[in-house]
Amino acid sequence: MERKTEPGKFYYFYPQAVALIGVRSNIMPAAWHTPLSADPPLYGIVISPKRYTYELLLKETGFTANFLDLEHAAIAAKTGSCSGKDIRKLDEFGIPHSPAETVNGPILDDAYAVYECERVDVREYGDHMLVVGRITLLHYRKDHAEAGQIVDEHVSKPTLYFGKDRYLTIDPKTLQILTGK
Repeated sequence: MERKTEPGKFYYFYPQAVALIGVRSNIMPAAWHTPLSADPPLYGIVISPKRYTYELLLKETGFTANFLDLEHAAIAAKTGSCSGKDIRKLDEFGIPHSPAETVNGPILDDAYAVYECERVDVREYGDHMLVVGRITLLHYRKDHAEAGQIVDEHVSKPTLYFGKDRYLTIDPKTLQILTGK
């Protein structure tokens, strides 16, 4: 196995699910995001302070995290290749949406799940910022979720980012349910 003492950019953790982060009327795709706590329900997004979305996050009280099937991956690709400073992405790309209920951000009509998150903390980690939100409202498509809690792998095809503008999804035939017993 090869070794590097100065890793520089490292992308061996991909694939990662893509979330489209919405603030005001702007969205940006993010592969660096994660649940942080179940009680209280906290969700974190990692974002460069160079991004226009970060500027908006500091001005607003929250954000949305929208999850789309692979058939809508072009939305992630298009919105990730331009800045909301220059264009109104939702209008420019004709992305159907409605306003969130508890924060100032969009709910994408084609999303199978959306978190509305109230911003509770922002911290610097290296060249990125961790923005933590408390989930105030969860939207999900009933036909995509088992018991309203877990994505149904036979219905949803989550958009996974594989690095360098490559996207893929899961194959439900490869799902293995393993226990530590």
